[in-house]
Parts: sequence; C-alpha cells; structure tokens
Amino acid sequence: MFLKHLINPKPKIILFFIVFCIIFSCLPLLQYPIEKVFHHEWASPIIVLLLGAIIPSFHALGINNLIYEKSIIRKENLVLGFVYLLLCTPFTNTVKEWFLSFFLLFFLNYIFDSYQKEYPFSQIFNSIFVLSLLSLIFPSSLYFAIIIIISGIYYNNLSWRSLSVGLIGFIIPYFFYFLYTILFNKTFFFPQFLKLELIDLTNISPVGLPKLIWICTFIIISLLAFIEFFNWLYKKSIRARKSLLVAFFYFLIIFILLLLGGLDSWYFLMTPLCIIIGNYFTYTKNRKLANALFLLLALSSFYYRYWIGL
Repeated sequence: MFLKHLINPKPKIILFFIVFCIIFSCLPLLQYPIEKVFHHEWASPIIVLLLGAIIPSFHALGINNLIYEKSIIRKENLVLGFVYLLLCTPFTNTVKEWFLSFFLLFFLNYIFDSYQKEYPFSQIFNSIFVLSLLSLIFPSSLYFAIIIIISGIYYNNLSWRSLSVGLIGFIIPYFFYFLYTILFNKTFFFPQFLKLELIDLTNISPVGLPKLIWICTFIIISLLAFIEFFNWLYKKSIRARKSLLVAFFYFLIIFILLLLGGLDSWYFLMTPLCIIIGNYFTYTKNRKLANALFLLLALSSFYYRYWIGL
C-alpha cells in the first residue's frame, strides 16, 4: 500500500519527500528547545539543524540514485531515500559524520563504476584518492580500502597495476599536505588509528521506551532484509549480485570496526544497511508484511524522533 507509491514514483512523491525531510528534521523542536537536541561542540544549534536537514537528505537522494543508476536495484524508486532518513533517526548532531559519510558516497560510486572495466585505473585512483583526503581528518577511513580489493576480486579486475595506481592516489594528498607543512612551518602528522579492542557492553546506558521500540523494529527489519538478501541473491543479475556482495562486505567491515572501536559512530553503518533493507522492501514477495514493517519503521521513527531528548 505504502511502498507501491515509492516504486516508479510520480513527481508529487518527490515533492512529498522534500516536505518529509523538513518535517522529520524539525520534529524534535515540537517537544524540546533547539539547544538541547541540536547541541554541538563548535557549531550553533541552528547550523546543526540546517546541516541535519540538508546533508542526510542529499545523502538519501544520493544513495537512492546511485543504486538505481548502477542497476543494483533495477526498479526506479524512492524507497532507499525514505529508508535512509528513517534509519538516521537517532543522529541529530553528528556533524562530522554527516560530512564524512556523504563523501564516502563518492568512494562507493567509483567502486561500483569499476564493474566490467578491464583496466579500472581511474576508478581505483579516484576511490583511494577520496579515502586519502578523508583520512587527513578521519584516519579510520583508510580501513575502507579493503573494499577496493574485495570489489577487484568480485569484478575480476584486480591487478598489481591497478593497486599501484591506487598507491599513487593515496600518496598525492599526503604529498601536498607535506608541502603545506614545509611552506607554512607546520608539523606533519601521520594518521593516528584508534586502538582496536572490543567495546565494553557494560557501559551501555538504559534506553527509553521510544528508543527501545525503534531499536527492536530496526533489528527485526534488518534480520528479515539479510534473510531476503541471501535467499534471493542468486536470482539477481550478475552485476547486481556482485555489487550487493560488495555492499555486504562494506557493511561487515564497518560493523567489525564499530565492535573493535575503529569507528566512533554507528552512523556509517546506515549506508550499506539502507541498500540491503531497500532491496528487501523493493523486491520481497510478501508485500503485506513489507508494507506493515515499513509503516512500523516510519511510526517508530517519528515516535523516537519526537521524544529523542529523553
């Protein structure tokens, strides 16, 4: 009932998406002052609110268009856009993560674009160049270079020449950073990776009812999406199958880094999860269950977002 309007959407659905982004971003203001929900260390609450409305919305549209244009999900839809925003419900002031995750979309775009390229030199150069630039601010982004090797294996185009090109792409940002430190008499700092160790689950604080409902809904939908993913993967086209596996390993690497403390925000996990959950909502045969779960996700997200200050 709900999802059919998001598959092959009409122009009014796109307009509805824009209105939805604005309302969903501002929803906490109905219950709490802006300073409480959108507090940040260096940015004013108004700036955080604006960034929280703009960047995740562009990210949602970006991942939606990327997956469709690369024929990973062949049906034109806005399902992924809505799913991404709903998955990002808990994140109201993660400014750095919003920017980093958005620019990682360019990295994913180059990875997916390397499919069927016998010599994907430009794609590998661009992808590792993006990671190298991001690592100047967020060193742990270099861990995602593993995806380049995995995609090369699945796309059958991994070679020592492409890896050499990738090494050049990695060196260039640091070369210019080194020149900057020489010219302006600054200190050159190498990336400092976080110490990898299992997170301490005993430090997890109790959660309120709105958050608990949202988390339970999130877990149930994620589990069903992964079951759908593995049960129907063999029926996908070769490109979709290989690209979805790359997205799965992207999810797996982020999840492992989160457990080992290599990343400090679960926000990065929402991009690959959006692809897998969006695939479930788009293709599952049980449309009644899919619509019910999508409605439950939307309602729990609005409920949690409204009471997010608890």
